[in-house]
Amino acid sequence: MQKYFTFLFLFLCGLLFSQDLVLIKFADKPSADTYFDNPLLMLSQKSLDRRAKYNIELNLQDVPVETSYVVEIENLGIEPIAVSKWFNGVFAWCTETEISQAEALSFVSEVESFVRNDLRYVNRPQVEDKFQMENQSQGLTGVTDFVYGYTETQVTQLNLQYLHNLGFTGEGVTIAVMDNGFPGVNTQAGFAYLRDNDKIKGGYNFIDKNEDIYSRGTHGTVVLSTMGGYVENQFVGTAIDAEYYLFITENTDHELPDEEVNWIAAAERADSIGVDVMNTSLGYNHFDDPRYNYSYDDMDGQTTFISRGSQFAAERGIMVVNSAGNSGNGSWYYITAPADAEDVFTIGAVQSNNLPAGFSSYGPTSDGRIKPDVAALGVNAAVIRPNGNIENANGTSFSSPIMAGAMACLIQAYPHTQPAELRQKVKESAHLYENPTAQLGYGIPDFGEAFETLMSVEDLISIETVKIYPNPSSGILNIESDVPVFKMQLISVEGKTLRNYNSSNQINIQDLPKGIYVLKVQLENGKTEIKKLIKN
Repeated sequence: MQKYFTFLFLFLCGLLFSQDLVLIKFADKPSADTYFDNPLLMLSQKSLDRRAKYNIELNLQDVPVETSYVVEIENLGIEPIAVSKWFNGVFAWCTETEISQAEALSFVSEVESFVRNDLRYVNRPQVEDKFQMENQSQGLTGVTDFVYGYTETQVTQLNLQYLHNLGFTGEGVTIAVMDNGFPGVNTQAGFAYLRDNDKIKGGYNFIDKNEDIYSRGTHGTVVLSTMGGYVENQFVGTAIDAEYYLFITENTDHELPDEEVNWIAAAERADSIGVDVMNTSLGYNHFDDPRYNYSYDDMDGQTTFISRGSQFAAERGIMVVNSAGNSGNGSWYYITAPADAEDVFTIGAVQSNNLPAGFSSYGPTSDGRIKPDVAALGVNAAVIRPNGNIENANGTSFSSPIMAGAMACLIQAYPHTQPAELRQKVKESAHLYENPTAQLGYGIPDFGEAFETLMSVEDLISIETVKIYPNPSSGILNIESDVPVFKMQLISVEGKTLRNYNSSNQINIQDLPKGIYVLKVQLENGKTEIKKLIKN
């Protein structure tokens, strides 16, 4: 009997390992000049606009792969999983014979394997949870009197209500969500606000190669809810007015690195359609086939394919946000790919008392960089399930999209500020900035403080039609506007509305304490301008 099982194991291993996942890399892009002369052939206008506002030049990575090369690869009997312009090649499962045939082609520069280990010397490890989600409760109890309702803590812990009060809820910002499925988003009331306001712009199912995005796993649904879910007086996501693309990249049937390939394909599509923010509540280190397992040394931001792809996305002006991982209590307690990429905004998890969640994975990266970058609520975070229920859930799966939505609000406020600068100001606002830790990085940000730091007295959030003077002021503040003023709100640095004003050309701030305030001016044409004022 023992011999039978040994034979069966070796037989199954032979079947499993008859093919390897590889990148067949091409040597050049002979049609590059044509695309550079006609950039709309390779990128949407929205994508080009993002590059222009951040002064990011197009380069060879933006040019599509030479079609004739792909055809010749397919003529060998190789079926690509994805064709990648960023990596200039095709990803595919190949036999040794197919690899040799591909290498012999004149336009192939190399074949890079995903295999990291020789099975003969590797014991099968315990596979980590592919989703960055820990234990979850079955429901919430009690009712709050707050407008945010169940999401009060995850919003106010970041002082994000400050931006919301100023009208920054993600309007005009596009977010791509890479996950395992989104059932219920097309039917449940908690997502009706997105549907009714045409906020779901599309997506793709990279597993089944179709546009059925409201299927497969439920993880993506609850992740999306923390950003875009809305139930009046009960649940408010961090970026309810953003637009969303939903991409299924994670295969719940197995854990193999072809999921990294799906992610890269989704990221390239997100870039081409002009996405501003990407959230990924997934991480990779161990696989069903241990030959592909990563070591901690691989967490250097430059080794794994998904981390390299994440960096490519960030270099194109996308705010790439990723969960740190839920391995803090395990034998592998480090962050996972692509959280190790240099310009990925990596998010750890905290409790409502600001203490670390025990499961939140640790940094630094293997090359010594601080990761995670910051943290958000990941214990008893409020989510909406595919059945419509509002419940609690734990994991960096939720701290990441909570933060991604917050960053979308900040991008709305400062649409021309470089993503790297936005990330830096958010880190500087965090409570551990002077003494970062391995588990929380720089800690919990204060988005009100980040907003204030980014705005000088002269800065305007929109085209200037309103002027306030004198500023600083000790008493009477004059308001001049080219468009009639509808109403105004005076808001504290904590994000609380202190006073409301009807249309007026003067307000008296004499009795206010010295400090910095924000005046939100709503105009009769529907526009809003934000003015920073100083009481001296």
